[in-house]
Amino acid sequence: MKRRTQTGIILALAVLIAVPAVGQLKVAYVNSDRIMQEYEEAREAQKKMDLEAKQLEDQYMSMTGQLDSLQRSFQQQQFVMSEERRQQKQQQIQSLQQQIQQFQMQNVGPQGQIYAKQEQILGPVLQKINTAIKKVANDGSYDYVLDSVGGNILYAEEKHNITADVLYELRRGTTSSGSSSSSQQ
Repeated sequence: MKRRTQTGIILALAVLIAVPAVGQLKVAYVNSDRIMQEYEEAREAQKKMDLEAKQLEDQYMSMTGQLDSLQRSFQQQQFVMSEERRQQKQQQIQSLQQQIQQFQMQNVGPQGQIYAKQEQILGPVLQKINTAIKKVANDGSYDYVLDSVGGNILYAEEKHNITADVLYELRRGTTSSGSSSSSQQ
């Protein structure tokens, strides 16, 4: 019983000591979806990514359409084909299936072309956004800046939302060069 009381007192003291320390933290948040929608460079980059994805999708759909056509043709004619012709068609179908799998791995797989393009197209924009967030956070003396889109915030007062400030910073163009990010750190 005495041990429980001591533990309770220690916990109470820890809470009393921690509360003033937490009160000194300055936390803000941004809405990354809004930034991506309202920042012109981000919209342009997203349009380029959408175009890249559409081209890959069109190629994929063309290949699968070709495969579907080959398979239907084979199924309809397989009983009237010679054994040699049947084997050729089956090999042709298998070859196209393998090409489709290769296409998927090379373009949308874990190391695929779409991810490389995404890094190439969106990387510089995301770097500018991050630089603007750091600048606004430093200017506002914020200890933490969170993203409300990630679902990590259960409650936040609107006065801590610095999304508009980040968009302003991006539109001003003060974060256009990579060198300003190194001077901010």
